[in-house]
Amino acid sequence: MARGLPRTLSRAAARDGGLVPPKAGLSVRTSGQGGAYRSVFSFNAMQVPITDAQAYASQKIFDFAEGKIRIKGGTARLQFAVLTARASTINDNAALTWGIGSAAAASAALSSNMVNVLASTARTLDGAGTNLSTASAADVVATAFTLDGTTTPADLFLNLAFATGTDIDGDGTLAVTGTITLLWEHWGDNV
Repeated sequence: MARGLPRTLSRAAARDGGLVPPKAGLSVRTSGQGGAYRSVFSFNAMQVPITDAQAYASQKIFDFAEGKIRIKGGTARLQFAVLTARASTINDNAALTWGIGSAAAASAALSSNMVNVLASTARTLDGAGTNLSTASAADVVATAFTLDGTTTPADLFLNLAFATGTDIDGDGTLAVTGTITLLWEHWGDNV
């Protein structure tokens, strides 16, 4: 009987923490109890389309449960590959900016709530053809802060952008591979 207890606690943590939107190449494992959680986001060539007209894109990676969410810290290590023809879409050595926020990207200049969980991080796409770029590592924001999800549950987005029009010549697709570890607390709901 004791063998099933860790599995039951793991399922309870995942259910209490929030939901993972269905997306090929994305999985999340949440552990913890009593309102303190650790979520590990695993990316295995998760595809994110990016249009030339916008030069930015978002992928929702988590829906927190309703309530106040206190982000405590964490780390990220991601690699990127261009799955479309480099000469006509996302160019060789394109300057990618990425971050994690509670809002989807709304411009190529990632700022404010688009990068309030993990600050805007620059990465040159140095992988040739469809090969992965070298790893880009970053820490989740240094200061703990709270997302107010009491009216509408808070979301978490991976945001990607190209700052200059010369980095992307046509609609393209990036593949994201790596891990994000997030430490957080659920402080409950006011209602």
